[in-house]
Amino acid sequence: MNYLLDSNVFIQAKNGYYSFDIAPGFWRWLEILAEEQAVLTVKAVREEIIDGNDALRDWMADFPKEFFAEPDIPVQENLRKIVTFIMQEPRFAEHHRYSFLEKADPWLIATAMTGDFTIVTHEEKTGPGSTKVKIPNICEVFQVPFLSVFDLMKAKKVRLHL
Repeated sequence: MNYLLDSNVFIQAKNGYYSFDIAPGFWRWLEILAEEQAVLTVKAVREEIIDGNDALRDWMADFPKEFFAEPDIPVQENLRKIVTFIMQEPRFAEHHRYSFLEKADPWLIATAMTGDFTIVTHEEKTGPGSTKVKIPNICEVFQVPFLSVFDLMKAKKVRLHL
């Protein structure tokens, strides 16, 4: 099974528990993960991070571009399905629809739909009364597996030692 990482995996790690100066092993593990499966995330996630101006931007900019999935025709077709669903789902508030669709999230899900990918995200599923659009909710609609970075680390038996 291959994995596609959401922007928040990188951003939250950098801003907190796995910052570059505290846990360089986490970032090396991500490099190894990419080498093992030949992809780390999608081009749209890379572009979101490259827009920043910090150590994460520098790390991502130095990362080989071939580890970022490009949106081919099947991905674009899946993106259309996602957009149609989101725009027609009455429970989603209009501003949440547009906010979700402006980010890398729909590209991440569309890419996962085209292959044997599991999305890795910190987002959690919202309840039936929520008007927000979240990755886990859309993944469930399109039968795309997802998990947290911590669950992935456990599954891969990652150990960060001193």
